[in-house]
Amino acid sequence: MTALLDGIDLHPRDVDSALVALNTVVARLAARNDARAVFPDVYGIITRNVAREVRRGDQGLFLEPAWISRLAGRFAERYLETLAWSLRGEPQDCAAWDIAYRAASAGTTVPLDDAALGISAHINFDLALGLWQTIEEMGDTTPEKLARYKHDHDAVNALLAESLPEAVARLEERYGCTVTPWIRRPALMPMTSEVALFVLGLWRAHVWEDVLALVHAPDRAAQQAVITRMHQRSHSLGRVLSVGSEVRRLARTWGFAPARAALSRVRPAPVLRLVPAPVPVPVRVRSRAG
Repeated sequence: MTALLDGIDLHPRDVDSALVALNTVVARLAARNDARAVFPDVYGIITRNVAREVRRGDQGLFLEPAWISRLAGRFAERYLETLAWSLRGEPQDCAAWDIAYRAASAGTTVPLDDAALGISAHINFDLALGLWQTIEEMGDTTPEKLARYKHDHDAVNALLAESLPEAVARLEERYGCTVTPWIRRPALMPMTSEVALFVLGLWRAHVWEDVLALVHAPDRAAQQAVITRMHQRSHSLGRVLSVGSEVRRLARTWGFAPARAALSRVRPAPVLRLVPAPVPVPVRVRSRAG
């Protein structure tokens, strides 16, 4: 299975190379009807919109577009690391990712589950580490610079709002999700969007608190305490988000006929229309998270 990653840049350093890597991963996983295609596909929509704003430079949303581009590369690098471990059957260094990959391999998820579990793990554990490492790499932790970084971190919330309708539609149209048609109904979609964006905004606010704690931690032990807290929070959220998958697993085990019928459906092979992004021209978290 590791051949699936052959030729992919597993260490993207900017948003454009991250987008190419994500698009390639999605195409290869989707060709195998692998449930693990869902998360990077949704993640790629957001990354594409971030790339657009980075290319706009000073005319875009970001005060520090070069920093955001580097962050996007590192963020994708982290996801690709977890995927490589999953493909090789190796343990994850994050319980939330372990829950996400185990649920996908069990065959008891719907695409909405796959997206939610991946998004939660990537935001609630990976993002603070990526932000912290990128800030440290840039070498400027003055209050003025941190304020600019926070502005750009918060600006991504607007891109999440822009990306959400396309992401929800993709779950249904590309992956045949049987749940998303309900939440896409005209009477429900506004509430769906409001709730989803509120939750994402809350998660990302916690992330920035973790980033500041990591930046200002007096020593390695204090940093590890923050990372442990992130691990515990992301694990708890993963368990909550996996409830539906677990219920379907138990129903299948007990021979509940509707569950067997629903889970026996073969997901339609996605029709991918990927537009590669132009490519101009690591810290392993496992060692940090223990």
